[in-house]
Amino acid sequence: MSRYWDTFKVEKIIIKFGEVVSKYINKNGMPVGNTPRDLFEELMRGTGFVIGSNASIYMENAGLHDKNIVVSRIPSLDSPEKYEKFPVSQFEKAADCFNSWE
Repeated sequence: MSRYWDTFKVEKIIIKFGEVVSKYINKNGMPVGNTPRDLFEELMRGTGFVIGSNASIYMENAGLHDKNIVVSRIPSLDSPEKYEKFPVSQFEKAADCFNSWE
């Protein structure tokens, strides 16, 4: 199966049920699950980028062998733009921050 066919199936499901399957998407516009495990899998083994309605979370190279997880909030009237960086070992804190800003 090609990637186009997978995209077509997902769009067909969203249209068929008339609702959003997931509140998060990846860098390619494909839906990502809502659980912390789904977020972790997408960051580590997928595109490395997850976008929500008010925040995004992505991987950033901190050096030759180190990586950081960056959580950024979209500015709005009541909250300014904000970034927080976490080492990969603190994924739980990064996921909690991402979900609290959502």
